[in-house]
Amino acid sequence: MRKLRKRICLFAAFALLLCSLSACDNKPVKNVKTYENDYVIEHYTQDFPEYEKMEYEQIVWTAKYFDIGPHEPRYRGVITLTEESAAALLEKYEWQEVSDPSFEFDLLDADQLGDGPWQRCQQFEKDVIKFVNVRQLYFDGRVIVFDLQVT
Repeated sequence: MRKLRKRICLFAAFALLLCSLSACDNKPVKNVKTYENDYVIEHYTQDFPEYEKMEYEQIVWTAKYFDIGPHEPRYRGVITLTEESAAALLEKYEWQEVSDPSFEFDLLDADQLGDGPWQRCQQFEKDVIKFVNVRQLYFDGRVIVFDLQVT
């Protein structure tokens, strides 16, 4: 009788565990937060030009229920340089014009972007951006639009 009760309890516990795991849909969830602090500049750049304003969004994909981190964030944002540092940046590097770049934001307002024409310089990316993959980095003479992925 004791063995039977033990087997029934084990079977019930196993069935309950199976039901709870199969009932959950553990789809990836996109978590987006916006910031206006210096975190990205302090942690992922070196000798970055002086700027007036920065706004960016941090994107982290997590599992809905059974999530174990850490997760590598993605940063997309807009940096408005000072006039002096923007002029110096234009002079220091060879910029190549990019035709029709696409900017994608979840929470940031794309109306704050510069007018263009948009330019890109791989040497600037190598000199300034550290420890992350540069997905996009465009400059219009005053505004930098970036998309960085932490690896």
